[in-house]
Amino acid sequence: MQDLINNGFFYASILVSAAYLFILLLYWYVLRNLHSKPTEPLSAWPKISILIAARNEADNILHCLNSIEALDYPKDQLQIIVGNDQSQDDTGLIIANFIANKPYYKLIHLNGSEYPQTKGKARVLACLADSADGDYLLITDADVIVPSSWAKTMVNQMLVQNADMIGGVTNIQTKRFFLQFQHIDWLYFMGIIHAFGQFGKPLTVVGNNMALSKKAYLSTGGYGEIPFSITEDYALYKAVKAKGYKVAMHFHKDVMVLTHPIDSLKGLLKQRKRWLTGGWDLPLYYHIMIAVFGAWYFALPILWLIHWPWALGLLLVKNALQLAHFYYLHKHLEQRVSHLGHMLLYDVYLGVVIPLTAIYFLLPFKNQWKGRTY
Repeated sequence: MQDLINNGFFYASILVSAAYLFILLLYWYVLRNLHSKPTEPLSAWPKISILIAARNEADNILHCLNSIEALDYPKDQLQIIVGNDQSQDDTGLIIANFIANKPYYKLIHLNGSEYPQTKGKARVLACLADSADGDYLLITDADVIVPSSWAKTMVNQMLVQNADMIGGVTNIQTKRFFLQFQHIDWLYFMGIIHAFGQFGKPLTVVGNNMALSKKAYLSTGGYGEIPFSITEDYALYKAVKAKGYKVAMHFHKDVMVLTHPIDSLKGLLKQRKRWLTGGWDLPLYYHIMIAVFGAWYFALPILWLIHWPWALGLLLVKNALQLAHFYYLHKHLEQRVSHLGHMLLYDVYLGVVIPLTAIYFLLPFKNQWKGRTY
């Protein structure tokens, strides 16, 4: 009887591993052939509005605003609107001082009563969009640093790809050893959503690095009418897609923004729970892929106990494919291959984070984000 049970676990683990490695092979093939549309010269730049929601960002907002100020976009075609979302620190004061004598900036202080049918960042963006007079809306976060080429390239790519919504690339900036795993994590995640985009099946856009036409936004009714979601970026993406507008991706260094990592394991698990909750209605094929990814980290330890040579061999193949992924991701972003030690230890990191995320997601805790409970 024990042999029968062991055989069952063995073959189930092999099946999960085979499915996982097949997905990694497919991902490797896509990354090898991933390409970005070249930018094209424009005779005139359209008016754009950059929307930034800020809540308790006194430590970060100046870095963000300085990067926005350094954009190479024509100032006479630029509007920047910042929403101070009931911050309990000096965020509002810092913004007010920075934008003094800069007429293309606007600061809106929210009191919490606006758009009562929604909440959180979605409410802030609804208010900011109401004041936007640009033909295109570019959205980022108050803890993000954008490259000087960001605005021009995002707008250019929407025009080149004939799209009304576009997602860029987000990565993590940190010097702390443990937190650098999130740099690898975000790079991998960005590669996956852009790989789906390569097949014309984009999964989402990331809320700290996205742009869309004003007409597409208004056609959805805006955040004031879109059903509330804790992942407001995915909610807007779905609404735009539902209206028949094209959504594109651009995997290029000119639209790669930098943000800060989550500085605690509990905070990381909260972030993952929020993402999983908000993305619950993603396409079935994505859920199958995520299920296989997660199952690997349960199947491999079982296989190791039953037949460690098989487990070791599969792990080596998996790591070889993973290193190939990282190589092509860096190549497409024209980045120097760094964090090699973190890449080699990435499986150890995921072996801890993924099972804990699965457990934390199933626990009956409400989602908490930016000091609010949802």
